Amino acid sequence: MADLKTLRLASIALTAGLLDQYVRYQRVVIAELARPAGGEWSGRFAFAHGRAVAECTFDALTLAKVKALVVEFCGKRSAVLTVRERVARAERALAEAQATGQPPPQKEQALVARARRELPPLEDLRDFEARYGAEARALLLAREAELVTLHRELARLEGGGHVHGGLG
Repeated sequence: MADLKTLRLASIALTAGLLDQYVRYQRVVIAELARPAGGEWSGRFAFAHGRAVAECTFDALTLAKVKALVVEFCGKRSAVLTVRERVARAERALAEAQATGQPPPQKEQALVARARRELPPLEDLRDFEARYGAEARALLLAREAELVTLHRELARLEGGGHVHGGLG
């Protein structure tokens, strides 16, 4: 595996402007793919990508570097959010059982206990920050909800090619 210095040199210094461009790119691709249309999927995707690149004035290398950074962040954060959502449902089920005098569901108890162990490493962005920098981490965290929502929608429109696992 490449060392951290090499990885940092190969990545891009994310700025608010580049992130805005990438969000615009995603929104255009999503809008194009969401349109009802016939034809072959690869052609539709190529058209959507081409239109988004033109609108956002990205060159291929910059787009690839920004996309790699944002996709890595969104993949990690989507996994964290999925686990948090499942834990919240499990905690509601446990609270409901307690409120009604029922025995606590073992599956939900196990899920909550497992999440307490597994969430801290999932939430840890130190390696991400070491590779991409504190500014990139801060920019992405400030727009986390928007970015993860776009990431998930694009993955859905692409046909489920992205899998964001978690507990459950």
